Amino acid sequence: MMQGSGIVKPMAFPTATPADDPAARRLVQEAHGRMYRWPADFGGYRARLSLNDEGRVYTGRVSLVPRKETAVHVEGADATLQEWVRERLWTQGMHLAFSTFEKGDGKYVLSFDPDDDPAVPHPRGRRVRLTGGRLESWYRIQDGRYTQIGRITPMTERRVNTIERYDRAPDGRQYSSHYVMTYFSLDGQTVIGMESYVNEYTDVNGLWLPWRRRVSFGERGLVKTRVIELLEHEMIER
Repeated sequence: MMQGSGIVKPMAFPTATPADDPAARRLVQEAHGRMYRWPADFGGYRARLSLNDEGRVYTGRVSLVPRKETAVHVEGADATLQEWVRERLWTQGMHLAFSTFEKGDGKYVLSFDPDDDPAVPHPRGRRVRLTGGRLESWYRIQDGRYTQIGRITPMTERRVNTIERYDRAPDGRQYSSHYVMTYFSLDGQTVIGMESYVNEYTDVNGLWLPWRRRVSFGERGLVKTRVIELLEHEMIER
């Protein structure tokens, strides 16, 4: 998620492990519980795929098994475009896959960022650090919702996901329907990429499955848009 203006200052993680803060833990656990996820016994889906790449339309198929496999075939698309589609659907499936707080964020030390001043509320809420994982991560949370998610991938880049809008699934839980990914150089001083995502879902036998994913991104002086649509969903039995 982006700061309001100016250079985004990377958050410095201390070398010593901070103490776990029960208030920070409750904040993250509440936000986790409000997010829509597929049930634990969901085996995945198959669907017919349509890709509109700047006005050029492709068709194909996708088969997704949560946390295991995402296979995509797009007729007439080169390997780079095939992988782009596969990665966007795989990532979406990872976000929707069943997970418990205890086996996810609950495994880490959760603490508030000491640089945040509670007396001067940030427009996107308190920042919580996750310490002890492979990635350096943090969340901003406001009104029980994630508003920003920051990750540092070792030796590659910093990523900040700014969630701009939530919608509700049929069971009342929420899903992020519009967010912006910003990519920074490892030192955090340079923006090296940005992508805007708009997600729409459809109810299939009581489950909320991906229907349309619109991605806009900058490339070679242009802002390009690709739209992935999934139709005729079929459930994969476990």
